[in-house]
Amino acid sequence: MKTTLALAFIAAGLVLGNAARAETKGSLNSTDEKFIKEAAMHGKAEVRISQLGIGKADDKAVKGIAEQMVKDHTMLNTELETLAKSKGVDLSVAGDPKADKAIANLEKESGKDFDKAFLKELQKGHKDTISAFESESKDGKDSEIKAWVDKSLPTIRGHLDHIKGTMKGK
Repeated sequence: MKTTLALAFIAAGLVLGNAARAETKGSLNSTDEKFIKEAAMHGKAEVRISQLGIGKADDKAVKGIAEQMVKDHTMLNTELETLAKSKGVDLSVAGDPKADKAIANLEKESGKDFDKAFLKELQKGHKDTISAFESESKDGKDSEIKAWVDKSLPTIRGHLDHIKGTMKGK
């Protein structure tokens, strides 16, 4: 009798333990999961576009922005990958077709024309990112994702301000 009771408690503990783990992994609603996947895709695209900027920018200030984008977005991407993993979200998604097209168009440019097109692309990307992050901050359900979004937004807004300021000087 004692053995049966002990086994029942052990089994209950295993079931409850597995249920608790299931809540952490794979418990996101579809909106939060979609946000994480899209944010990761766009974050990786931002790094790729900015790496091109490091190699092709004519102006020192534009090259500096590209370097800052690579640094900051690589850090944000790493944080997001860790968060996604803790939530059971697989980020092995396909590339961003819009980014592929933007890179192809930027590769055709050079000199000041590249700098102008590059800054315009960064500006558009950051506006879109801010909009998506603000929506997730307002409407997202997962508190950890919302906390990461709220922590990341000032950096992304700062990028947009820096890009706009550099554009005014061009």
